[in-house]
Amino acid sequence: MRKLSPKKVKKFEDRQVARFHKWHARRPGWMARLSAWLTAPIVWVFRQIIPHGAVEATLHGNFWLARRWARERTTLKALGASSFDELSNAELLHADRAVRKIHRRATWLAAVIGMVSGAFGFFALPVGMAAALNLALRTIHRIGLCYGYAAQTEAERLFIYYTLSLAGSRAPAEKSASLDALRELQARIAATAPAVAEEPSAAEPSAAGPVDDKIRHHVFTIAHHDFSREITKQLVEVRLLTAIPGVGALVGLIVDTNYMRSVGWAARHAYQHRWLRDRGRWPEPEAGAA
Repeated sequence: MRKLSPKKVKKFEDRQVARFHKWHARRPGWMARLSAWLTAPIVWVFRQIIPHGAVEATLHGNFWLARRWARERTTLKALGASSFDELSNAELLHADRAVRKIHRRATWLAAVIGMVSGAFGFFALPVGMAAALNLALRTIHRIGLCYGYAAQTEAERLFIYYTLSLAGSRAPAEKSASLDALRELQARIAATAPAVAEEPSAAEPSAAGPVDDKIRHHVFTIAHHDFSREITKQLVEVRLLTAIPGVGALVGLIVDTNYMRSVGWAARHAYQHRWLRDRGRWPEPEAGAA
């Protein structure tokens, strides 16, 4: 990796911190707030219908597929590294160059998924939702790899699920809640011996990692709520509009593109925040290694 001057590194990191605060303070637009208000009763119904365990199993199954599809060696090649151990010595700017490409390609792929699933209407809802979720988890996983965080333990996988909860139209208070949970999980990861857990199977996703039941339950409660909200959003904003020829494909393209763009930015900010804190470069009272 090319050597960077300390001045250039500091300037880039300061710019990312400023962007983080701008993203954290950004409030959802009036359309997003109106949609959330209108669909709140339907969200509640979906949360009662969809079992909590089904959400957990769906997340684990999709993440298992996402890891197989993540092209980890391609990520290493893009970073100019031969192993993930080398990434610990890389600067934030090195990782961000590769992350931009991953984010851009994921957004284009989400546009295709949204357009195709929207064109087929309600009958494509399960396939479209599964494809969008798989792409979101794959994107977060690849971005984490670029910053040197491989999802080899349950705690790291929970970090990815928390990051997913930051995507979409989130109010600053909701972002703060998820970021606080991420910092707590980050502290637990840092306090754990760096032993790599064995690869879990799709059928036994939670066998590895020193995570207690309280944290695990919190993660999947958030996931349960987010699943319900996103499924309702798809039904209201996309599937009900597919009755008008051509509209479903267009709306699906717009909604899925915007969602994947927000997934990418959430992952970039979450992992940059973590990267800077781990190295004591976060310029606030919470700075320092977790």
